[in-house]
Amino acid sequence: MTTLDMIETSSKKAACWRHQDCRSCTHEKHGCGWCPTSEACVPASSLLEPVSNKDICPLSSERFELRTKALGCGCSTTTLLSVIVTVFATIAALILLFGLIEAIAGVNPFLGTGQAAGWEVKVEDNGVRKGRMWRRGGLRKWFASWRSPDLAHHSEQEERTERTRLLG
Repeated sequence: MTTLDMIETSSKKAACWRHQDCRSCTHEKHGCGWCPTSEACVPASSLLEPVSNKDICPLSSERFELRTKALGCGCSTTTLLSVIVTVFATIAALILLFGLIEAIAGVNPFLGTGQAAGWEVKVEDNGVRKGRMWRRGGLRKWFASWRSPDLAHHSEQEERTERTRLLG
């Protein structure tokens, strides 16, 4: 550390230590931070400085309660880190939930994708066409089919494929 650095550091400390309240401390042009428990204004360049400097505040227990100009007197390093962790945890939980839903939909054929309602046309053996509205079952029907799935049930496409194989 050169003599010039020591003079700058000591003048920065002197500029910070003279403040007795959070607002005037955090708005100091030298870049100061406020330690609320000891009510001390200390030199701090960023809100994340307590992560790298354990002796930033006079009391080591208030190290992560530092306030700086960036977010004001109402937001400490602890608050900022809590918000950051919460945001990333929420994103991770949503990704996990989406993956779980996709896995269940892939495993359980009754969940599938597609329309919730529509029009179905059925052609009988004598050539008569009958149309009707259909609607996907509600949650109760889904739960009953999920608990005891009908594994003998085939889709219309499977039935056509089977019929084509028999005829051709």
